[in-house]
Amino acid sequence: MLDTIFAIKFVHMIAMAVMFGTWTSIALFTVLAYRTGKTSVVALTAGFVIKAELTLMIAAIALQPLAGFPLAAAIGAQLTEYWIEVSTAIYAGVVVAWLANLIIELRMRKVAQEAALGGEPLPNSYRGMFRLWSGISAAGLAGMIAIMALMIWQPHWS
Repeated sequence: MLDTIFAIKFVHMIAMAVMFGTWTSIALFTVLAYRTGKTSVVALTAGFVIKAELTLMIAAIALQPLAGFPLAAAIGAQLTEYWIEVSTAIYAGVVVAWLANLIIELRMRKVAQEAALGGEPLPNSYRGMFRLWSGISAAGLAGMIAIMALMIWQPHWS
């Protein structure tokens, strides 16, 4: 049984690490590109960011519950335990935040590419999207940190 628990936990932790690492890296690359003030750098980075999200984040987001719920069952936890319910609710919020950010990133990429092709600076609409994206990113990353804390702590409040 311990081998099964280890295997499921390993998949769950790898998926969490990929999800957190990808989102953190994407946030860093997007902010650094924006800070260059170079439209072409922002446009190129936006393309890479979206490719990374579509390949890494989708897989990690899918694996989390596919490994997490069997892991809870394997360790004898009930799905109605406080930490699992709260983690699941926060996870749902993180996924919604990620989807919102992906939609914003697609718009940001389009605006940046159009500006780069026209040889123009980033328009004010990009700056507004960037601010919104930044706030959602911070909330999503905070949610992931909270989930990791709950996974480790596993409080049993009623």
